[in-house]
Amino acid sequence: MFSERLKELRKAKGVSQEELSEVLDVSRQSISKYENGMAQPDFNKLAIIAKFFDVSFDYLLGEDENAAADKIVLKEKGNRISIISKIDGKMSSYYKFQLAKVFGKKDYHPATQLLGVDSHSFWGDNLNSLGWYATNEDAQKEIEAIYSAIAKGETSYKLKYDVPVKKRGIFDYEMDR
Repeated sequence: MFSERLKELRKAKGVSQEELSEVLDVSRQSISKYENGMAQPDFNKLAIIAKFFDVSFDYLLGEDENAAADKIVLKEKGNRISIISKIDGKMSSYYKFQLAKVFGKKDYHPATQLLGVDSHSFWGDNLNSLGWYATNEDAQKEIEAIYSAIAKGETSYKLKYDVPVKKRGIFDYEMDR
């Protein structure tokens, strides 16, 4: 799984094997072996790879069960998409998305919230709430549609699978069906 992820990330960022070998201070042949599953980097090289591509160790090693939901779109200028939040109405340009499941869910609660990352600082990712979803599957479909739009070069996206909600108390939300 690591070999596939490394190759996928390298190509998505538009980096050659030679360029990545310079970042890791290894030969180009070592990168080729990593990508073909014939060799594995040591822990230090793995840490450099994770930082360079801005992904987790779990994602790199294929241990992330929600890899589709946590796909990383690199911070290149062309890999951002503008979305208007259905929660607060603010628009921003996002490059990464993740899901936040609702804990203690009741029948009237949405199941998941979609979060978008528009910047990163010393303190971590700047997460913005974008929309609520009746099911985790709907949220997964939304993320796939967003990444498909990015891949097609679209610059904006309108949420399609979200569900409207209304406040029910101070910290409680109810799906508005």
